[in-house]
Amino acid sequence: MFNKVLNAVEQLSPSKVLIHSDVMRGFPVKYTNRKQFINTHFELLEKTFINSQLFMPSFNYDFCKGKPYLIEKSPSQLGVLSEYFRVKISDWRTEMPVFSFTGTGVKPEINLQDTLDPFDENSVFHTLNSNESIIMHYGSEIWHSTIIHYVERLSKRLNYRYDKVFIGNVVDEKDNEHEVRLKYHVRPLGRYFEYDWIKIYQDLKNVQILFEHKDINSNILLIKTKELVHFWLEKLKENNLYFLDKKSLAWITPFLDKLGRKFLITDFEKS
Repeated sequence: MFNKVLNAVEQLSPSKVLIHSDVMRGFPVKYTNRKQFINTHFELLEKTFINSQLFMPSFNYDFCKGKPYLIEKSPSQLGVLSEYFRVKISDWRTEMPVFSFTGTGVKPEINLQDTLDPFDENSVFHTLNSNESIIMHYGSEIWHSTIIHYVERLSKRLNYRYDKVFIGNVVDEKDNEHEVRLKYHVRPLGRYFEYDWIKIYQDLKNVQILFEHKDINSNILLIKTKELVHFWLEKLKENNLYFLDKKSLAWITPFLDKLGRKFLITDFEKS
């Protein structure tokens, strides 16, 4: 498994890689304790991407609950490998509340503004899309591909989510507080809403943007970022509801037709 993935990565030759992880389905490893388990997984990832800059999501959703985002101290809520990488390996963490990233090497130039959009052209996703990068699902599944929200925003055709603003503080490494507004496009509150990930996954395989390596206990996906973004944008040009599953379409399509416009927060939440 490891050698197959290593060969695939060498052919893709990425300058940067975004790793979504679930270590329980990563490379098979031998270990005697938890520390060795995590260390071995990361050692294998380092060998796989010896010539690449590593990015990992370190998302923490407490900002949406009224808590400050502490750049140095707020833990990643995305599993043990993400938190291990944040604490032990990474050189930097982005200032973006909720959708923060950690990484090695040079930190992306992202401006801390009064109003922040985690999926616009000031985001890590844009940095990845502007370089020869890949996305690796290390044991995680295709539906963990948060970049889908960047593509939705980039398409300028997003009408089935709505913007919700969360106001709070970002605390930097010197304990300075910055009040910011996070513009987060959310799913309709209280309604069924899902993407058709089976269709999305199969379409990516069919056009050879996604490369899959599986065995009984491991699941590794490699996706070419630029090709992914371009493909999805073209799909959204053809049908701006392309991502949605049938059950979601069953109520979203007639509701949008009735409104004659995109969803607004007032359609689903009381002010």
